[in-house]
Amino acid sequence: MNPRDPYTDPSGALRNRLGITDPHILAEHERDLAFFRVVELERTPIEGRFDFAHLRAIHRHILQDVYDWAGELRTTDTGAFGIPHARPQFLREELDRVFHQIATRPPSTTDSDAATDTIAAHWSELTLVHPFRDGNSRSQRVFFDQMFRHAGWAVNWAGVDAAAAHAARHMSLYGRPDYLADQLRHAVYPIAELADGGLSATQGIRSAHDAGEHFRAMREHHAAGIVTPYVP
Repeated sequence: MNPRDPYTDPSGALRNRLGITDPHILAEHERDLAFFRVVELERTPIEGRFDFAHLRAIHRHILQDVYDWAGELRTTDTGAFGIPHARPQFLREELDRVFHQIATRPPSTTDSDAATDTIAAHWSELTLVHPFRDGNSRSQRVFFDQMFRHAGWAVNWAGVDAAAAHAARHMSLYGRPDYLADQLRHAVYPIAELADGGLSATQGIRSAHDAGEHFRAMREHHAAGIVTPYVP
């Protein structure tokens, strides 16, 4: 066991219920099993109050077949694009802060742009907290898809550049949740116009390399003070 990461076995794979020690094979099985669980949640969403208990239940459901720690707060450091997420000892404090914002600032039910701005701000903040060791992106996308729908909107996920959206979520480090809003805005419709957003069909479609390139380009875009939205 790696003493620096209690979730990882000596082979480098995350500790899992399947006994898989090859990280690449594990990733394939995780993607496939998570896909079917997301299909279940599209058909029968987990009801909740859009609090951490709600997110935790979604995370546990999606990854229950793969990890015995699904739904548990991580106890080790994580990061992305060279950005450290919240340290484990501050997770509960940070989650209280983010979910207080979610509770007191719900998305608009009458203005799609305003709803997108609000959800992008919440999602960007939650991204940097990163409460679970793995599966944060999957569970958060289901969570915020449900939040859109609860407010009367639906996202056409096939029309969202998943790599660019993943990068944009991390731009909140620079106080710029608008980068994520701009990646989502064109794909948000009144729910009556889009019965199925294809969330499960687009699960796991993201290249980490492409996301890294997007993130570098977004930082340069931000540093240059360009006022027009970033376009992939």
